[in-house]
Amino acid sequence: MDDPLRNPFGAAMTRRERTLLGLLFAVILVAVLALIRSQPWGRIDIRPFKPSTVDWIVCVKLNEEGNGDLLMLKPDGQSLLLTQDNYDDQSPAWAPDGKKIVFSSNRRDQVYQLWTIDPDGKGLMQLTIGGGAKQAPIYDKDGEHILHIAQGLVTEVDAKGTHATQLIPLASQMTQVREQFGQVAFRYARRYSETLIAAVQRIDEGEQAVIQDLTLGREQFTLPVLLTGAQVDIDWAPDKPQLVVSGVAVPLPTTSPDELKPMGAILRFDFSNGIREPQVQPLWLDPTNRQGAIEVAWSPDGARIAFVLVERKPDGTLVRKGLYTVPEAGGPPTEIVAGEVYEPSWAPDGQQLVFAMGSVGARQIYTVRIDGTDLKPRTESGDHISPRWSPARK
Repeated sequence: MDDPLRNPFGAAMTRRERTLLGLLFAVILVAVLALIRSQPWGRIDIRPFKPSTVDWIVCVKLNEEGNGDLLMLKPDGQSLLLTQDNYDDQSPAWAPDGKKIVFSSNRRDQVYQLWTIDPDGKGLMQLTIGGGAKQAPIYDKDGEHILHIAQGLVTEVDAKGTHATQLIPLASQMTQVREQFGQVAFRYARRYSETLIAAVQRIDEGEQAVIQDLTLGREQFTLPVLLTGAQVDIDWAPDKPQLVVSGVAVPLPTTSPDELKPMGAILRFDFSNGIREPQVQPLWLDPTNRQGAIEVAWSPDGARIAFVLVERKPDGTLVRKGLYTVPEAGGPPTEIVAGEVYEPSWAPDGQQLVFAMGSVGARQIYTVRIDGTDLKPRTESGDHISPRWSPARK
């Protein structure tokens, strides 16, 4: 027979002692696994089956203190609070398969870090650690990396949170960028491919859109500037290296190439021949500078660009006038919805839009078809922002 287990005193262990030892081992194992799972490098997704999120919409519901909770709106009219606490959750973004959401939150030590959560509110996990705020996350097309702003710099982190890389500016560009602008502060970034990234940078005069080709990054010590303005926004075409850039009070040449005049604008930059020789086409211009375009969003089918039309007051204040679209080749804009619209986001089929609308403190989420019909309120009370339609398809 095998030798019996013995206790520290050399005597054979009783059944009770063996049971207690087994329980102690189980408790230690559970504690170790919990510690591992609490760390970004220990993330393990143990849920093999997750709900279908076709036509689900995630948004942020603001409380009276201005802090955000994640709210999920389902196609059957039901809603589900994914988070509900005193922390501030912001900028939710879907994984390409619609099975995970990344967002920024100050729920640990009051420092904004990236977190992920399942669409049904389960599986809340911290993705990043370390000092400095991490904000404005968005998944890459393959779902393997998440682009975000870390302490003002454009950074990527892998989907498990194990490795982060600074992308804009590169280390070799930092000195020149600081000397040129005095600060390095980006608002958000969008990526077309592994090496081609555009970003919106805050500057003393307002904002500017810049482009980074990582294959050339070490050869160029300055960032190519595409457009400057009081406010600038960007989005990539879904299937080609073309970037739409919109702005308010954008200095553009008029009759004389040397004479710049501020105006509202939507421009398309084609980088098929590289970032050094982009082909630029105006899609919409307001030479009077009384109007501008913000929050552009290129449709998933590539056919049109949605944007928020704003009226620019003499003191520079922007008044939101409505949701519009313009063909990707340019042409007259089409009004979809009039009103104080915020942050339009496309349905994956390119036939519907979701957006927030209303005065600050009472903004509701709406959906609408691209011809302006079937306008539906998806929330009824409270204040909501940042709606994002799930990319999942039937």
